[in-house]
Amino acid sequence: MKKQSPRRGGVATLPPARGAALEILRDVLDKKREAQSVLDSYLKDNRLSPQDAALCTELVYGYLRSEIRISWLIRRFLKPDSRLPAELLLTMGISVYEILYLQRVPVYASVDWAVSYVRSRFGTGLSRLANAVLRSIDRLGDAPLQSGWYRETLQAEGVDTAGYLSVWYAAPRWVVDMWIEAYGEERAEQYLAGSSRHAPAGVRINLRHPEGPQTHARLAAHPSCIGHSAAGLLFASDSRPAELYVLQEEGIASSQSFAVQEVMDALRPETWEGPVWDCCCGRGGKTCSLLERGVDVCAASDPSEKRLKGLRTELERLGLPDVPLFAAPASQVPEGIAPRAVLADVPCSGLGTLSRRPDIRQHRTPYSMARLVTLQSEILDNVWQVLPAGGLLAYITCTLNPEENELQIARFMERSQAQLMLEWTTPPDSPACEYFYAALLRKA
Repeated sequence: MKKQSPRRGGVATLPPARGAALEILRDVLDKKREAQSVLDSYLKDNRLSPQDAALCTELVYGYLRSEIRISWLIRRFLKPDSRLPAELLLTMGISVYEILYLQRVPVYASVDWAVSYVRSRFGTGLSRLANAVLRSIDRLGDAPLQSGWYRETLQAEGVDTAGYLSVWYAAPRWVVDMWIEAYGEERAEQYLAGSSRHAPAGVRINLRHPEGPQTHARLAAHPSCIGHSAAGLLFASDSRPAELYVLQEEGIASSQSFAVQEVMDALRPETWEGPVWDCCCGRGGKTCSLLERGVDVCAASDPSEKRLKGLRTELERLGLPDVPLFAAPASQVPEGIAPRAVLADVPCSGLGTLSRRPDIRQHRTPYSMARLVTLQSEILDNVWQVLPAGGLLAYITCTLNPEENELQIARFMERSQAQLMLEWTTPPDSPACEYFYAALLRKA
């Protein structure tokens, strides 16, 4: 994404990191594009120093993660009927994020760049308004960092508990309502709390590699390791061991969500009767995990040629057996395969990955989820036909939505007479701060 020519002293007048963050966020919010894709494209096409690139990344992800809370704060200092330009509100929002959460950035610097930009972009009147709002929020001190302040303030305004949870955890109200109804208030708040944090870094160790087992044992004892599983490790996002980069080059380690590895452990694919068809393989993390566990994989398919090319590279890097790859949707069965098990990591709403993909807060809607429920149902029906009697179907989502999870499987079992062998959801207190659902079904 190339920078556009500025208008009336636009983005180019801003400090590099702030200008980049503003442009990226406008693209993400206005055009509904994926944050990681836009960020990667911008950083590739525009030269930023390592420090500016890091600050830009922090501002983009931090703002998206806290946008609902920040917008509520800003609106408290505006007239109820205020109709301000979206770009002005976004500029103030980025500045507020700095004021509240970036302690190393002086408040005056956060206010100055935002007010100066608003003046050059919208004129003196609105710059005075921006200055007044930002100064008012700064005068609140540490109050906006305390959940109790939000609860008391919102209760005084007549807002219910779900409304408080929506603001404090910066989650869409419809998501809060759905989780409370599905899981109860206490468990829902645990999911909201985990989803509002920075996702820790997950690593998968290739236990087929001669050095894999001892490497896993050594890194599990590392001071920054906050969780480990059969092949997985979880590190605080800002303190991963430096040797991981070398371990990846040597085919010993791979980056993968720790929550993914938890769900694979729960499914125990090493006990399945193969071969296995990974029908929605994506970038192939689960395909590689299966192979590292010694599982016979007869095929992996995905509609994206680009993702399959990346998977081929991963198989070579990790020294794993060659697997037939097919550029096809799950509705199309690859020719010449006879799987006895199918792994279906289906497209889903992704509500379990808000900590890693915070833009889902702004992009996902109940309507878009309804379309996904239909697609998931079609995938289940299609792959079920491929399985012989006694075959297994592992269904996985990275969301917390009964319609895509428990209810989807209940409806499928009703029409297919499938036998439910296992149903599993990531515990709300998982240190991974990501949440998956899985069901294992056997065909009669």
